[in-house]
Amino acid sequence: MLQLKEDFYSLFQQQKYAPIDGMRSISCLMIISLHIGHLLSLFIPSYPHWQWMIYLKSNSFRLAALLSLSLETFFMLSGFLLTLKFIQSQCVFSWKEYPMYILRRACRFWPGILLITIVMLILGEPSRNWTGLWLFYQNYVDMERWTAGFAALWSISLDMQMHILLPIILKFITNFQRNSQRTYSALYILIILSIVYSLIVFEPKSMNVPKLIYYHNIMSLLTPQQLFDWLKTQYNVTVACEKAIEPSPMKLYMEWMYLPISSRYASFLIGSILAFNLTSVANKNIIQYGTIKKYIYLTLIVLFMLLLMASPEPDTVNPVVLTIMFSIMRPLFSLSQAFILFSAICPPTHPYYSSWINSFLSLRIWTPIAKLSYLIYVLHYRIAFELIMTHSHLFDPKRFSIDSLTLPCLAVVLTICLILSTVWFILVEKPFERLINMKLSNNQKFHTKSSRIE
Repeated sequence: MLQLKEDFYSLFQQQKYAPIDGMRSISCLMIISLHIGHLLSLFIPSYPHWQWMIYLKSNSFRLAALLSLSLETFFMLSGFLLTLKFIQSQCVFSWKEYPMYILRRACRFWPGILLITIVMLILGEPSRNWTGLWLFYQNYVDMERWTAGFAALWSISLDMQMHILLPIILKFITNFQRNSQRTYSALYILIILSIVYSLIVFEPKSMNVPKLIYYHNIMSLLTPQQLFDWLKTQYNVTVACEKAIEPSPMKLYMEWMYLPISSRYASFLIGSILAFNLTSVANKNIIQYGTIKKYIYLTLIVLFMLLLMASPEPDTVNPVVLTIMFSIMRPLFSLSQAFILFSAICPPTHPYYSSWINSFLSLRIWTPIAKLSYLIYVLHYRIAFELIMTHSHLFDPKRFSIDSLTLPCLAVVLTICLILSTVWFILVEKPFERLINMKLSNNQKFHTKSSRIE
């Protein structure tokens, strides 16, 4: 099962749609940077301390909203690739093969979950509800029962849940809506329903996230008390903030808006729409004024990104505007990323095609990071946590700004994660993948042969 040389070289081999590697790698780096900034902010006294006021003006704080949305890129790409596979080979998603498909997807996640579980055991982290991640329901587990190593991995459960549901949705839509325009309409209706759900459940008074993170440390809002206690005893460090109000004022927002699949599936469906667009683009006529539209859309995307980096006084935001903003922000970001990706992978003859976006996202530097992005993702938070807490005297925001500490910390965390991920990829993940494929293929051949005999 071991193919050390072949598996290592495969890390540098670009896939058919190389720009996907660029998007995945950049999003991975953005998420790591966000979490590093959050961990470093633990050592800054909260509002209205002068250090906190400086932090509010830093790039780390201004970019937090944009960096946090990078997770939507992963969801969009996941929906895109799943739907593309569905379009190209619908038999994979036949009801007979559906259980095997789910098992294959779970086996794609389990090696990475095993890796972070081993790392957590080695680092002496207490076990609390580890089954939530192993069985893919962590996003519905009470946050008070989360562990430090699994804290950032709830999205894996969400991704698995969508991989269970999305083939059913696509099968239903394509069976009953064979007209392509009706297929698009059905997907857009589902996206609108997700936005409507957010508009209904969002409560601007109790879910005023901009105000909460302006006056409180985000870690103090999200970290359970038992993790605060464990942090102080395990690492003998003194953090500048304590656990915020109990219960956390972020609890309602996390449970109703951030973690559940009902408010997060829109990004996956936007990826599905991108896949349908890409497969049908060869049959479409040239879009009139397409090049002009491309630059208009790209300009709007840039303006949207700049708007996300704006940090107005939270008390000045109108409740209605706040509700609309939090209901459409994630779908809009996913839509912008889908358009950027489409402009990089659509045929060069298409007026939306952009050679410079394609070239940048296809740089070979992104390929190994993208191939290992899942393993890097499951490792990064626990590695950054360990690095910062055990070397808090080096990564001290009281001596250096968070902006200046983030990049060197990112470089160290990424290097460690790349080394561990490469070793695990070669020795465990790829051999396990080959073993599963062989076992499932043999099982499928056995059932096929049996059915023929009958």
